Amino acid sequence: MRTNIKQYLKSRKRTLDDKGEQLLLSSTDLASHDDVLTEILLRLPIRSLLRSKCVSKHWRTLISDHRFALIRNPNPNPPRGLFLRWIRNPNPNVTTPEYEFVPFDCENHVKPPFKTLNFDRDVSNSGIIVLHSSNGLMLCHSLHEHFCKISKSIVYNAMYYVYNPTINQVVTLPKPDNLEGCDWIRRRPRGMTLAFDPVKSPHYKVVCVRGHLWSEHFCTIEIYSSENGSWKTCGKPFGNQIDTEFMGGVYWNDAVHWICKKGYIFYLSIDEDRVDRVPTPVMHDGWNVKRHCYPLVESRDCLLFIDIFPPSSMKLDVHEMSADYSGWSVKYHVDLNQVLTRFPETDEVTLALGFIRPVQPFVMHCLVVGEREEDSFLVLEIPGKAIRYNIGLKTFQELCDLELSKPLRLSVADDGFSKLGRWPGAFLFFESLSNV
Repeated sequence: MRTNIKQYLKSRKRTLDDKGEQLLLSSTDLASHDDVLTEILLRLPIRSLLRSKCVSKHWRTLISDHRFALIRNPNPNPPRGLFLRWIRNPNPNVTTPEYEFVPFDCENHVKPPFKTLNFDRDVSNSGIIVLHSSNGLMLCHSLHEHFCKISKSIVYNAMYYVYNPTINQVVTLPKPDNLEGCDWIRRRPRGMTLAFDPVKSPHYKVVCVRGHLWSEHFCTIEIYSSENGSWKTCGKPFGNQIDTEFMGGVYWNDAVHWICKKGYIFYLSIDEDRVDRVPTPVMHDGWNVKRHCYPLVESRDCLLFIDIFPPSSMKLDVHEMSADYSGWSVKYHVDLNQVLTRFPETDEVTLALGFIRPVQPFVMHCLVVGEREEDSFLVLEIPGKAIRYNIGLKTFQELCDLELSKPLRLSVADDGFSKLGRWPGAFLFFESLSNV
């Protein structure tokens, strides 16, 4: 929607009453015209826009409309920054997980929406952790476990939330009711994935993979839809994919994808209730899904596989999957030697940790595909710093200092990957006005 304000004002020419006095277009008349008002509101910074909701019910309705959200943040909507979770809180008395924010634009600094999460100021949910993120929304949970003396087992209980940090709006997901094979007390989910594409629908879905109640050898998939506010069982139970990391779901092409160390990607077509698999572009001996985790990412409607093996290498290839799953093609060749030689402290970490096992002197937190090839970049973490590396131009810049960066953090991903977009590592932040 684009309204020419000058033409609108010209069409509403000043008129004369019977006494010949000139009537001016009132501000009330202007503000009541939705097209003109929308053009004005779209030009406001996000914080001023959110405060404008308090002006009137009409303004609140207009700003909260899904169509307005799409105009304000059109597709593709580039990420504004990255949340990094502290692995170990320096204050032992604080149990609430803390997050450090890495802005992608140093000139137009984005104020981080949060450092900790505590919805409704309820002490019982002070341990809220981000599990997954998708196009501006975040899937979070508050986990409580205790040992039951009667059943001699761990009793698991958690609350799940979908949160929009831009507008500070949160909703608590209901627990499934009477779903076959579902037990939210005795059976902890193997993975939870948030699936949200505001261009296709204002509604989101949460995909849950859990061990089947009556057998450890089968898994059940359950899907929550915000459109009807309920859960449903997806398809039939399937064989336990023991080497698949279901905590690392990647939403792309109306499907959720999980990577398996046996050399394939296991995926669920959400609308079709169908599970299938596709081979990875490369396969290495000794590749371990737990240690070499999450080289699968989505950016700007591309499914990408990052090959950065062996750990001692500073080079990587980025493979892209075709939309019809017919095959992979190499999208980028990346050499990070030039970047890392500028930071000698990375060599110190490599030497210190190399006595335990080979490690990368960096952690890769995200890959962002730009509108132009020269706009694509990686975000790397070295001790104490976040680095943005431009893939096309082969240039780099320091984004910010990191308080949380310690050798312990680098050692958790010895192949150079953090938990890209998943717990307990990195989560992209997209500005979004979408309601939850």
